[in-house]
Amino acid sequence: MSSLLLKTPPLGLYIHLPWCVRKCPYCDFNSQVRPTDPKAFTAYVEALIKELDLTCELLEAQELKLLTNRPIRSVYFGGGTPSLFPPQELERLFEALNLKLNLAADCEISMEANPSTVDLTSLKGYKALGVNRISLGIQSLNDGELKRLKRIHNRATALKAINDVASIFNNFNLDLMHSLPGQTTEMALADLSAALAIKPPHLSWYQLTIEEDTAFGAQTPLDLPSEDTIENTVVQGFKMLEESSYKHYEVSAFAQPNHECRHNVNYWRFGDYLALGAGAHSKFTLPDGIVRTSRVASSKAYMDGILKDSAPGVERGSLQKSALDLVNTSAFNLASVWAGTSHVRTWVEDCHVVPKEDLSFEYFLNRLRLFEAVPLAEFTAYTGLEMTKVMAPLKRCIAEGLLNLEQDTLAITPKGHLFVNEIGRASCRERV
Repeated sequence: MSSLLLKTPPLGLYIHLPWCVRKCPYCDFNSQVRPTDPKAFTAYVEALIKELDLTCELLEAQELKLLTNRPIRSVYFGGGTPSLFPPQELERLFEALNLKLNLAADCEISMEANPSTVDLTSLKGYKALGVNRISLGIQSLNDGELKRLKRIHNRATALKAINDVASIFNNFNLDLMHSLPGQTTEMALADLSAALAIKPPHLSWYQLTIEEDTAFGAQTPLDLPSEDTIENTVVQGFKMLEESSYKHYEVSAFAQPNHECRHNVNYWRFGDYLALGAGAHSKFTLPDGIVRTSRVASSKAYMDGILKDSAPGVERGSLQKSALDLVNTSAFNLASVWAGTSHVRTWVEDCHVVPKEDLSFEYFLNRLRLFEAVPLAEFTAYTGLEMTKVMAPLKRCIAEGLLNLEQDTLAITPKGHLFVNEIGRASCRERV
């Protein structure tokens, strides 16, 4: 890392609620079938609150106020199926969030939901807590396709849920998939047209991908669309979305004016995000380095670990002591201290300072997924690296038509959208 102190990017919060009614065959997210004991929901919320307390302890060490003065502009409840948690179970969590964190006055608070797990009563309850954006996973409005995907809802249930959401929330997203087993271009476009007729403020329209650790990965459907069919679907679908006045601002995200998902935008702009919950991942920028953390994926192991870590008699304040012992020495590195302290916690799967040689790849892999120009000065501010060190390989990407360089900004081209990973790798081929 250079001696340059890193600029602090905007901060968001991600909260993972991992339980579902059942596992979908295409899903590779950290999701687990919900417990039969309803008390588990209460216990999980308690674990989230305790993790929040421990996280604040790490970041608020004595004079090292790393969190207090940073407003959180977005909160995102992902899953799993967050809407399996009744509003009354989440009430104490929201109280803790408002007490412990500096939530911005205009904070966007999103919650993912399944059409079969919400109704007017629960939606009103979420809104009363502070949720102001719903992301509804409909996936399709075709009963046959929903059955193939083994979704727990049908078209009628989806339409009712959409109507309920729209009656309460001004800001919501619909998740819609294309290139499903047996789906023709005409079928995919009919599905998209039905969703557009609803006029959602935000639409996520993305291709089904077959992931290894899924039921579809173990037994791949034989009637997946051909590459030509997929390409035709995408080209015509993008045209349909554009004609419907949706802004294509990210690889698979489309929004009406001023309805881009704030959580997603912050993530792709290489912003920071704290995370709570089983399997959740954090990125946090300290003055001397970027720290990434992940929690154990198992909800039981996560809850057991948090309970043990929070029990009476466990030594507290370890970061404070370490930091204050080292703060006046040349060897002090806050990022390493935090990572080392976090490693002792049984519910932490991994915690490490991002190596210097990985920073350019991570930055561009994220940043170029947004369809907007990237200020060159931002790269140095957020990574501590000199832009001149990565310009040589990036110029080759420019020559190949993957990037455009205009004045002090860099923008990915439509051709470059197909090679985002390759551009990221190119940026770190030369030592920085």
